[in-house]
Amino acid sequence: MKHGRLKRQPERTLQSEARFPRASLVPLSLSELFLWGRITRAHGLRGYVIGESFSEQPDQYNLKYFWICFPGETEAVPRAVHSIHPHTSRKEPDRPLRWWRLRIEGVEDRTAAEKWVRAELYLPRAYLPPLEEGHFYYVEAEGASVIDENGLFRGYLRSIYPGTAYDFFIVENAQGESFWIPAPFIAGLSRDTSPPTLHVKGPEGLWDPSLAKGKV
Repeated sequence: MKHGRLKRQPERTLQSEARFPRASLVPLSLSELFLWGRITRAHGLRGYVIGESFSEQPDQYNLKYFWICFPGETEAVPRAVHSIHPHTSRKEPDRPLRWWRLRIEGVEDRTAAEKWVRAELYLPRAYLPPLEEGHFYYVEAEGASVIDENGLFRGYLRSIYPGTAYDFFIVENAQGESFWIPAPFIAGLSRDTSPPTLHVKGPEGLWDPSLAKGKV
């Protein structure tokens, strides 16, 4: 079963604006968006910043606008992007498109750019290409209720921790216990409930809180 925040695509060229649904340039709730990246620091004296992308293929989207907010806010505001390019001075062999140099429209100098440090860069979920049946984007599982293969409620999904071999779905119950569920044991996501329901299929030992990261 394929899991991932962004499904891999065969092409790697920047796509035309026509490929993507038109999103109204109005503030949007974070529930309508997915996190593309975050501004980490100002760069130079002309209003540029460095952004870190969390997308597997960040160049596959229309990057003429970002919906921007700061941590803790629940709504993001669209801002035009004056220019954006991969930041080639910080190449990483495993993630060549992790770092980006960009300037937000209207930001002209370093003082203005520094005000955007830590800002989060979102794009509409409508930009995400449809997936094959049985697959889902990680963003769709945020806050999901979690049940095991016997239908027993186990808690809520609190976060997803990227691992080397596979990612971990971190589930927390009402007692504050955390369970680190490896991605291979995720059986699927039901989107017809609110919140969505994440299905886990695996041995009973998965639900031993002593196996949480840092406790073994």
